[in-house]
Amino acid sequence: MEFERVLHLIEKSRRKNLPGDKAHRMLMASEVRKQIFKDVAYNNPPRNSAVLALIYPDTARQARMVFILRKTYNGHHSGQISFPGGKQEVFDAGLVTTALRETEEEIGVHPELIHVVRSLSPVFIPISNFKVQPFLAVANQPLQFVKDPVEVEDIFSLDIEPILYNNLIDIQHTYFGKTYNLKAFKVENIKIWGATAMILSEIVSLLKSN
Repeated sequence: MEFERVLHLIEKSRRKNLPGDKAHRMLMASEVRKQIFKDVAYNNPPRNSAVLALIYPDTARQARMVFILRKTYNGHHSGQISFPGGKQEVFDAGLVTTALRETEEEIGVHPELIHVVRSLSPVFIPISNFKVQPFLAVANQPLQFVKDPVEVEDIFSLDIEPILYNNLIDIQHTYFGKTYNLKAFKVENIKIWGATAMILSEIVSLLKSN
């Protein structure tokens, strides 16, 4: 899809109310999330984090969205596909600053190249006790990426059109020893599920409603 067409859809979406939980439920039914929450013992308030859903044009002016594959490590988000982003630090002026700083650290895109369009609905991740604030953003030129060798295994981008008009697939995933039936995006043989897919679902709902 042409980048200018996507920019038009994004501009129109700024006047739309966020679909929030309605979009999130397309990926993970509310009863599933409630059951997962029951299995979590929270001793501390959730930690704040932020991610950036960044859309940019390739050299042919086709719109693409950036994702990262996280390194394999001994942790809850090992080897997962996600948007660039991470936890808020005490020196961050706000969550927008967090998203931009982490994006530069993880994929090497300077904040001056990025226009943050709007915030999206936050997503709580029970397994790691993170409250994630997503932001929809655009860059108006083709980008060159440089991955963080410590945290990022790979950087890839996907054509926005099959994301918007792709049927969801059924998957199974295990949380706290219990297996649940979930939905996922599958684009170019890449499966996107969990919190990233929930954020993506809201973006799709916003843009397709136009």
